Amino acid sequence: TVLVTKFVMSGSVTRAPALVCDRGELSTGIVHFGVGGFHRSHQQAYLDELLRVDFENTKSWCYTGLGVLSFDTKMRDYLVANKFTYPVVSRTGETPETMAMHVHHVVTLRDMLLSFENPAAAVRLLSSPDVKIVSLTITEFGYRVPINEGDRTLVKLALDGAVDGAHNDEATPAECAGATVFGILLAALANRKRHGLRPFTIMSCDNLPHNGEVAKRRVLGAAADLDLDPATQQWLETEAKYPSTMVDRITPATSNEDIVSLKENADITDAWPVMCEPYKHWVIEDDFVDGARPAWETVGALLVPDVRPHELMKVRLLNVGHSAMCYAGVLAGCEHVHEAVTHKMIKPFLKRLMREEIAASLVADPSMEALVCGLDQYAELVLSRFKNVAVKDTLDRIAMDGSEKFRVQGRAVVMEGLAADRTVRGFALYVAAWAHFLRKAVMEGSVVRDASASLIVAPWADVAGVGPVESAVTATEYAVPARLPPQTAEDAAALQRFLDIEEVFGVLAQHEGWRQAVVREFEDIATSGVEATLLGYIFGVGHNSNGDLAQLGSNGARLSERVSGTFILDEVCAHEDAAAAPDITDEAVAFVSLY
Repeated sequence: TVLVTKFVMSGSVTRAPALVCDRGELSTGIVHFGVGGFHRSHQQAYLDELLRVDFENTKSWCYTGLGVLSFDTKMRDYLVANKFTYPVVSRTGETPETMAMHVHHVVTLRDMLLSFENPAAAVRLLSSPDVKIVSLTITEFGYRVPINEGDRTLVKLALDGAVDGAHNDEATPAECAGATVFGILLAALANRKRHGLRPFTIMSCDNLPHNGEVAKRRVLGAAADLDLDPATQQWLETEAKYPSTMVDRITPATSNEDIVSLKENADITDAWPVMCEPYKHWVIEDDFVDGARPAWETVGALLVPDVRPHELMKVRLLNVGHSAMCYAGVLAGCEHVHEAVTHKMIKPFLKRLMREEIAASLVADPSMEALVCGLDQYAELVLSRFKNVAVKDTLDRIAMDGSEKFRVQGRAVVMEGLAADRTVRGFALYVAAWAHFLRKAVMEGSVVRDASASLIVAPWADVAGVGPVESAVTATEYAVPARLPPQTAEDAAALQRFLDIEEVFGVLAQHEGWRQAVVREFEDIATSGVEATLLGYIFGVGHNSNGDLAQLGSNGARLSERVSGTFILDEVCAHEDAAAAPDITDEAVAFVSLY
């Protein structure tokens, strides 16, 4: 029987105190890159539950975190001050009056290192024979960071045996402080191979379709970039394992209000509690080096031979639904997810989009019955979770990295829909609302938090006549104009330039029917407002949403002929030998581009 964790709450505050144990008995079996709110609410929560029910078999599977970015210092310092325990606070309720809270104190995170403080120590940690799994929550962008000189130097040190126990860490070259996730991984793997050890399993827990295959491609690509010898590259391909996973637990950023609420309602003082929903879900491909892994299935995780049906269901219905809702929600004046999903126009828009455009792209799998009975019930489950006012997830957070989310998660649904002559009008409205969101942000001088911010806001910056000032890797700021100007002819041209961005839209940039559909929805929002435009979609009036989208592409080929085979595989950086590529069929478009 597969268990799914649920809490029954009715305005109460319940608590699971930290497990009383000798923490000296706990040892590291998993190293995790990217210790943030989601990792702490999800993977750590599962392992802590398992430790409570099977201490002897779980005590050697605890986590050590590994940070590679400067802002990881804040998390490390918080955890040190907390003695590596922290509360996971799950809340539920559709109104503030009925809100309930459960506090689960986690003890399974043993330590956290920062690679830029001591790169050699990071490699030694990963080289330990006790470490069987390395897990990742590094976001979509983390798989695209190129190899650098620090990586090359660190790998050479590992191959020369210069990071082992007797190494003077202070003598490590300064450039190694800038080593990336995959450079550090490969330095450790090369060191393990040099010592005759087995490789560890690399387990991506990011919201990426086929995340295991994405991780594998990135490891192999980085190994080639680092000029590792052919035997090591073959070892990485055949002996290391890269299971795919599907992860799910809504975990918004912790606010000052959350910290105060925890103190007032549960009498717990904590500087950085994790706030989340009660629901969590984890599906894992059961493919680990030598079969070594914790017994996660004991506490509700689902171990399966193929994660793809589950990940597509979750990514498309939840993550794509999130994105489609957030831009319309911002334009309608909403601030939080629960406000948008209960909005009189956005809720029926989202339900129709899920039913007619997203669910139509999915096939139910028998193993899903452990969670829900069919896609319709899962869609309703998603909507009910969105309504949870206690989560207080902001639309601004959902809007972050919209370019990567559409490219990785949404684009394939549109392409499959066009190939099958299904309506994609709801997706056209989603992209049109996104375009208005970007235009509004530029005109108002707001920050666009996106790894490709300079690319996607450039069309609107041209219209506004303002210049970008790069303030961070993921944010672009603009000078605030005196007022938000009305729609102009230049906006129509800006939209065309936006739809030209192949890095985001792929071959959709050349599909005239798709482009026209987005233009019409964009114009409707500009002239009639977002609510009236949503209403037109809900009742199916205003546009022919099928016939026009079956038009030929600009080169005369129907999209259905372009979605299959090697065309899409080439676009997403597949192996040059298409026949050697994994069997990922039309879902291949979801792969991230690997440098």
